[in-house]
Amino acid sequence: MCKVLKINKKYSFFLLVISLLCIFLSCLSINYDYDLFARLIVGEKFLEYNILPFKDFLSYTPTHNWYDHEWGSGVVFYFVLKYFGPFGIIFLQAILMFFTTFFVLKTQKLQRHSFPNSLIFTTIFLILFYKLNTELIRCQMFSFFFFSLFLYILEKTKINQKSNLIWLIPFLTIIWNNLHGGVVSGLGLVFMYLVGTILEKKVWKKYFLVLLISTPLLIINPYGYKYLNFLFSATTMQRKYITEWWPVWAKFHMNYYLPISIFVILGTILNFLNKKINITKTIVLITTLILGFIHVKLLSISLISVSALCYNEIFSLFTKLKPILKKLEKSLYLVILILSITIPLFSPTYPRVSSDKYPLTEVEFIKINNLNGNLLTSFGFGSYTSYKLYPNNLVYMDGRYEEVYNNEEFLNLKYFELVEENWDNVLKNYPTEILMINKTIPVYKFLKTSKEWQEIYTGVKCGIFIKKEKVKDSYIEPNKDLDYYKKTIFNHRSFK
Repeated sequence: MCKVLKINKKYSFFLLVISLLCIFLSCLSINYDYDLFARLIVGEKFLEYNILPFKDFLSYTPTHNWYDHEWGSGVVFYFVLKYFGPFGIIFLQAILMFFTTFFVLKTQKLQRHSFPNSLIFTTIFLILFYKLNTELIRCQMFSFFFFSLFLYILEKTKINQKSNLIWLIPFLTIIWNNLHGGVVSGLGLVFMYLVGTILEKKVWKKYFLVLLISTPLLIINPYGYKYLNFLFSATTMQRKYITEWWPVWAKFHMNYYLPISIFVILGTILNFLNKKINITKTIVLITTLILGFIHVKLLSISLISVSALCYNEIFSLFTKLKPILKKLEKSLYLVILILSITIPLFSPTYPRVSSDKYPLTEVEFIKINNLNGNLLTSFGFGSYTSYKLYPNNLVYMDGRYEEVYNNEEFLNLKYFELVEENWDNVLKNYPTEILMINKTIPVYKFLKTSKEWQEIYTGVKCGIFIKKEKVKDSYIEPNKDLDYYKKTIFNHRSFK
């Protein structure tokens, strides 16, 4: 009994240190995700006014029915922000990181002759995971948590056929489906285990029944069966202009994702060096590796799969260094505890905001000078712009992309930004009063020489243009103190 308590105390301390590391890493993030503001709009609509939008009200361009596969995340984000403030959002990120890691650790322990949990390995996993998810906070964090949970449940069922945990999956599918469209990766994981167990000639009926029950449950959402058509089109959509959907080998990504790519490739290769190949495990590793390499946004699920299923193989490479690793492990405990003490120095209690990422002064300029009307800007800035300026300004489009907009509008925006053929269709087809143009894109220089548009304000990120005949003699200058924006970033007009 004393021995069990001693082990539990040691493991509990291990988990405590991991939780502190998760909080520390979350506090390192200095920016919120662009789309957080769109999510907060939905959350406020739902919690304050009992409304879930089915039609777009933020844009002046043609839109289709609003299929918000992240509506539940918006509700969670708004609730956390309202009752716990900005630190609540940071803490939510830490919680999701911790429980994703927790189920990775649980899955490691299920492997045959598993090594004890390693703080060194877990720290490497968390640093790589953080490198893939540096922004606070994204809806896909829910998907990564649920993916790690599904992986644990499925692996537990495969090893212990008497386990009934697998029957939680249909219920979890309903929750996941209303938080993020990444639920398809969870059902895909069930399918992989079904195929694997069939090929291994093991009991597969549980997997089949769970998949059969869970798939129709996707219609349990605010949009009903029509959501399934949207989910299919969204998951198969080509997004060649969105960098997070580019492959790992794209020049833009290669250096940044190189350490993670080496790690997941190493784990997958080591799996093939086993005397007896685990077919199910191999299917999961190869599938997630391919998905992660084709779209860097999905690289996290490959990292989770390798860390959970290939821990033994990777750790065994360093067994000869066991004495050195033991000393490093003890030192690492101390390092993480010291780092956790420094958390208050990162001031996570006030909002994270950066003039290098958001058009802070530019939006403030539009607001204080009452520049009302339709506003065209990069779709990445659209959510923040709507959050601050609606209803006086409607945007061309924002990061909701496939949830709301037709692909034609997105492509026309890109042609405009790159000054490609028919670049001015966005201005000809839709009445536009204000342009907030990123200074790094080709059209900015082009507009500087325009006879029709005049730049009336140059901010850190963007230039503000209006028609020359509407230019006034003088304008009010926005506040340039970053502390002002930290205090007011979540201030906005009500979204009734």
